[in-house]
Amino acid sequence: MSPRSVLFALLLIAACRAPSQAAAVPSVPAPRGPEVWVDRSRPESGDGSRERPFRTLAEGLAVRPAPTVHVAPGLYAGPFLLPANTRLVGAGESTVLYVEGLESVLRMEAGAALERLTIQGGGWGVETEGALTLEDVAFSGERAGAIHMVGGRLLAKRIQLEASVSETVGLSLERQATADVKESTFSGPWRRGVQVQGGAEAVLEGVRFEGAVIALDQEGGRVRLRRVVVEEGRGPGLLSRDGVLELDEVQVLGHEYGLASYGAKLEVRGFTSVGAERAGLGLTRSTGRLVDVQVRESGSFGALQLVDSDLELRDFRVDNVDAYGVVATQGLLRASHGSITRLRSKEGFTGDGLHLRGVTADIEGVEVRQAAGAGLLAAQGAEVTLRDVTLVGCQQAGLSVESLARVKAVGLEVRDTKGAALAVLRDGDVWVDVLTASGLADGLVWAECEGQTRVHLQRLRTEDRRGLEASCVEQGP
Repeated sequence: MSPRSVLFALLLIAACRAPSQAAAVPSVPAPRGPEVWVDRSRPESGDGSRERPFRTLAEGLAVRPAPTVHVAPGLYAGPFLLPANTRLVGAGESTVLYVEGLESVLRMEAGAALERLTIQGGGWGVETEGALTLEDVAFSGERAGAIHMVGGRLLAKRIQLEASVSETVGLSLERQATADVKESTFSGPWRRGVQVQGGAEAVLEGVRFEGAVIALDQEGGRVRLRRVVVEEGRGPGLLSRDGVLELDEVQVLGHEYGLASYGAKLEVRGFTSVGAERAGLGLTRSTGRLVDVQVRESGSFGALQLVDSDLELRDFRVDNVDAYGVVATQGLLRASHGSITRLRSKEGFTGDGLHLRGVTADIEGVEVRQAAGAGLLAAQGAEVTLRDVTLVGCQQAGLSVESLARVKAVGLEVRDTKGAALAVLRDGDVWVDVLTASGLADGLVWAECEGQTRVHLQRLRTEDRRGLEASCVEQGP
């Protein structure tokens, strides 16, 4: 074989063995369907053009591939089934799709979009298992609810959902449905404004709820609320059970609770509750972090009611509330940089700023003022650590400890109390380093020296020495 033949054979073998690279194919968007027009005011149906529109919506929806249907003002009786990728564009609130019975007004396959129209009546306004886009769409008069998503993704902007009857749901998300709702309003007596179940997820931003019994009812799944306002309802404003809930700049005005949870994971950055009938926050077996929390004018269950939870509370403010500022039972609590002021006691035996029972608590940089009860009460085996805590103007005592509770404090200040700075009942255990006290009606220490009661004080900064002679009180150097 000649050298030229050998070289040619080698080049041919190399070309066969070299990996081939497919030529780049430019991305081409899916073709949009035709545009058709519908106007029920026309005396007869045309060809669907702008000049000669169809008279019925059914004619427009029958066009293939799925069209963009421009719907003129008027009343269009359903129910309707929208093919996949259909786009309905109305002329505003005067374009009304409705059903008089209990069928859903719109059922749709994957990939539908609705713009600038109103959906009225029916059982559900819209039901779908696929993707849905809503913009400037209004819902009213539904008997079951406005939007029912069983899977699929909802993108909604500037929608208005108005409940005409109770026991209805504004937006229901099930299974793996997801929703992103912005700049929208839920008004009227919705039993649940937004209901999230199973593995569903929702993000609400710039949304307002007015009059819903429960604005958010979450059972599992993940929900994020940002710049949301909830007002004028009867049940918990926000209710989360076994789900992940993130709050960012959320306000709840009124309601039974501002936020209630059971078994939830919470991440809160800016939450305000005003005028809750029971408590601003009622959290049970929940975990997470609460930052920048404000509670004002809450009712008989206190501002924050924490049961068997593991929570970090930071930068919080409680003002003008009944019964308790923060009441924690069992679990773990880390509270820092907060203020609790103006605590009332309608029953006459409450009014504590911090009411801790059976909980392990670490409190730092917290101030309690004008409490009808004690500034801080620890009881039933609570283990409490205090650092730089100030208790001012408390009616019963500054710090009250009883029933096997143990309190260790470094940097405790008590002023202007009508009771003692420290009230230690049977089996209470208190250790304080750097105690500053003044304006004490009943002295520095009132101790019930029975059982395991023990008080150890060192570095006292006070002229009031009353109570130091008790048998269970010890003074360090």
